[in-house]
Amino acid sequence: MNNDEAKFILRAYRPNGGDASDAMFGAALEQARQDPALARWLEGQQSFDRAVADKLRTIVPPADLRAAILAGAGVSQRTARSWWRQPRWLGLAASVLIIFAVGVTAVWTSRAQASDGDALPVFATDYVAGGFFLKRHNANVDDLRAWLATQNAPLPKDLPEGFAQLRSLGCKTLDYRGKDVSLLCFGEGKEYHLFVARRDDFPVMPASAVPQFLMRKGYSSAAWADDKNQYVVVTEDSLDALKKCLHCTGS
Repeated sequence: MNNDEAKFILRAYRPNGGDASDAMFGAALEQARQDPALARWLEGQQSFDRAVADKLRTIVPPADLRAAILAGAGVSQRTARSWWRQPRWLGLAASVLIIFAVGVTAVWTSRAQASDGDALPVFATDYVAGGFFLKRHNANVDDLRAWLATQNAPLPKDLPEGFAQLRSLGCKTLDYRGKDVSLLCFGEGKEYHLFVARRDDFPVMPASAVPQFLMRKGYSSAAWADDKNQYVVVTEDSLDALKKCLHCTGS
């Protein structure tokens, strides 16, 4: 199987991980695990699919749409052709298309606006919520750092002190707006996912040394920066537990 064949299959792979056990995707997913370029393509594809799905969930169809469709189904073929050409239904169809186009355009626009301070935390939370595979598994953080260095990926300057109480699970690299981002995962009961991005790659992204907290889709997250990197931690643990881990109990 080559990358073009794998991409053809993986375009149908759902971003929520629901197809992970489907044998049809097995070979293509394995190809992505072995090929960094294909893996980066899949990350971008999954990120966009999740964003489009979230946007489409906000679209509310007209209240009388179902009744109108059922009423139309009962007319003759000739009448149906005439009915469809009526301005009211042409306008309705155009409205649906416009709503869809605006939704998709908004997704692309939100991905392009690097100045949005919440963009990286939102992306990180949605990425964790969608499910993912780690590329490197090891309980030794130094091994994970060494592996990320071979990938020329961003390296955390210092880990939060509370992470010393968590077990290292593994790491991976991923693509965010065309730039490499590192992801290190830790867990002891609840998992904590640390995203690391270079500040030089996102020069207009706001940077605060004080963690900024966010709740989204049932996940707690915190974002902060040092002189080198932007950081985001995402966890299913409570916001209070996350603040305690980051020694921000007074926030």
